[in-house]
Amino acid sequence: MRKLLVLCFSTLLFVGAVILPASIVADDSGRGVTRTQIEGFDNWGYRGGPVSETTINCPGGELVGPPPDCSDSTTDRLHFRGGSGWTCVTSNDPRMTGIGLYTSNANFDADSNGPVWGEWKIVPMMGCNKDAYYSDTYEDFLEQATSFWHGTWNGQRQFDPDKNVWVGDVQFVGKGTGGDVDGLHFKGKMWITMYTPFPMPYEYLPPMMGLFDEPEAYFIGEIKE
Repeated sequence: MRKLLVLCFSTLLFVGAVILPASIVADDSGRGVTRTQIEGFDNWGYRGGPVSETTINCPGGELVGPPPDCSDSTTDRLHFRGGSGWTCVTSNDPRMTGIGLYTSNANFDADSNGPVWGEWKIVPMMGCNKDAYYSDTYEDFLEQATSFWHGTWNGQRQFDPDKNVWVGDVQFVGKGTGGDVDGLHFKGKMWITMYTPFPMPYEYLPPMMGLFDEPEAYFIGEIKE
């Protein structure tokens, strides 16, 4: 039997001071292309988020929870579609620093490993606060933004037995629209560390773990203009 769960799913990008050198810029002589190396962090927002109708099901069984659990399934597999969340992004370049939105999908096996994919959007800004209430602070700002990045992401999530965590290894690509990012291209990689079978912000974990203000992800990439 299959059961669908509809919920708002707040789970992709870290706020905080990052002490890094200024953007490293390299010119491709004769090609008119400038490449800027980016390094940064992601901190997922946890107080509200974009409204979405996320569907979660257990192929071969029935979903229980929350948190979502497929242990009553004959396969223990969990699939979800249409997840959405928001995040604070901090990097060594103001063009890739701001507030982000993302959608997420995944096919997890019995060990909570599997492919993950979705879309992302970042609106450049300074002072993003991951402890803010999304609907009160950022919802209108993001909906009305005229300068932003937009793209897709995909990768694989795998359990690391040495660290006892799941690590999402994903790639993301996107293009800038409007303002200082208009016409620019971005390509990067991100590593997301998760302590639970079903991904969730660190703020939901026990306080004694000391992760409340830690970023969920680290990324590197390149802006091409």
